[in-house]
Amino acid sequence: MKRQIVFICFMFLCLNITKAQTTSEFFGNAMKYKAKENYTEAARLLSKALALDPDNIDFKKEMADVQYNKRSYYEAIPLYEEILTADQDNITYLARLSEMYSMSPKKMKSVEYAERALKLKPKDGEINKMLARSFLEVQHYTRAIKLYQDAEKSLPEDKDIPFKIAYCYSQIADYPNAMIYYNRSLELDPDNATKLYEAANNASDAGNYKHALELYQSAEDKGYFKTTAFYANWANACIELKDFNAALFYYSKAKEFAPYDRQINFSIADVYSQKGDYTKCREILDQMLELNPNDAEVIYTIGMSYYKAGKTGKAESYFSKAFELDPSLRSLRVAKSSF
Repeated sequence: MKRQIVFICFMFLCLNITKAQTTSEFFGNAMKYKAKENYTEAARLLSKALALDPDNIDFKKEMADVQYNKRSYYEAIPLYEEILTADQDNITYLARLSEMYSMSPKKMKSVEYAERALKLKPKDGEINKMLARSFLEVQHYTRAIKLYQDAEKSLPEDKDIPFKIAYCYSQIADYPNAMIYYNRSLELDPDNATKLYEAANNASDAGNYKHALELYQSAEDKGYFKTTAFYANWANACIELKDFNAALFYYSKAKEFAPYDRQINFSIADVYSQKGDYTKCREILDQMLELNPNDAEVIYTIGMSYYKAGKTGKAESYFSKAFELDPSLRSLRVAKSSF
């Protein structure tokens, strides 16, 4: 009987040793894959280790880190929230949770974690960059700017930070400061077509239309993805400089992407009107009317083209029809001489 008990104890000990060895092997191999940035394989092996030792906090920390690095945030968030209960002032965990929630519908949860992290007075640039994103996502731009600027002090070569600061300034209509940071962003990343395009839009918003045209051209040269909006914005800057032929050229490019876009066609008609070419203006509007014969605004604008050309009788017939379709347009009658 004693021999049987000894044998059972020996087998139990062997099983535990084998289990420990297996768990250790899974974890060790997972760390090797993590070091090689093969996070998928690292996560697979960590899952096996956790299945054998589900309460191991070190395994959970590594799994959270791996899931974060492989951008499986829905897996990483609950792990970080669990391990944070035992380490409530871990600023890295707080910042990562803030960052991950900023990319989810629960954006105020992101701010909640950011506020907790900020109480710890972070100095690390990457941490401040993550926290800044939380406030950018909820459109608290002034706070985002401050945190991005703090991050920039530690990460002066980061290509993303000046662009984000510029964007935040543009959202609060501080176009001069936005331009400073767009320029700084382009110094670090001069071939980035997206940054060139956004800088062009900002220059246009700031009223610096000549600079905007230079930037739109650079964005096109660097391969910015061509869209209706891209060429329409370019055309708008041309209009501000009274370069109507250039405006028509870029509106025509915009129209290639959306030939029946109502606003683009209206804009083209308006350019012809500003040039004094009312016949060409009406050609565009007539084409629009074919798409919707009861478009009161188009009918009214045709009337305006006749009014500007001095054909008031013809104009009044179009005005009357437009007012029948949309009585709210009557308010424009008193202002029509300013068109």
